[in-house]
Amino acid sequence: MRFSGLDGELALSPLRPDDAEAHFAGEDPELIRWLNGGPGTLAGTREYFRHCQEEWASGGSLRAFGIRVNGVLAGTVDLRFSGEHLAPGEANVAYGLYPVWRGRGFATRAVLLAVRYAAGEGARRAVIMVEPENANSSAVARRAGFELSGQVTEDGEVFDRYFLDLR
Repeated sequence: MRFSGLDGELALSPLRPDDAEAHFAGEDPELIRWLNGGPGTLAGTREYFRHCQEEWASGGSLRAFGIRVNGVLAGTVDLRFSGEHLAPGEANVAYGLYPVWRGRGFATRAVLLAVRYAAGEGARRAVIMVEPENANSSAVARRAGFELSGQVTEDGEVFDRYFLDLR
């Protein structure tokens, strides 16, 4: 399964366990802070990517994609079709790029591909939760057409909640 951008340069495909080493090598303090919640290990990354593959195979609520630029893993974008602060029909979008790929519009393009997939799976609204201090992630949400709808608190942390109507 592969979802490509109009120019063929950017594609999304399900994360695989053999992507773990490239992902782990691409992590930097920014990804660790905003996306992972703390430093991981290569073994933990492999286990998580196996879990992602199982979610795809079982039709679970997680769809984890590798963002690939000309075939090279450049980051990840995840869709969750259920969870805290999600109403029925909403899909949460989380994304991150490795440092060398930032600043070129790839995150915005990957988010747009991911929400197109989510709409095809029946989602009526996409949601992005961003810590208010994460200006880069907020900018991606706005460039992708998401609108700020307020804030939510989860585990004592405040998040700006952006949404995009997919209907």
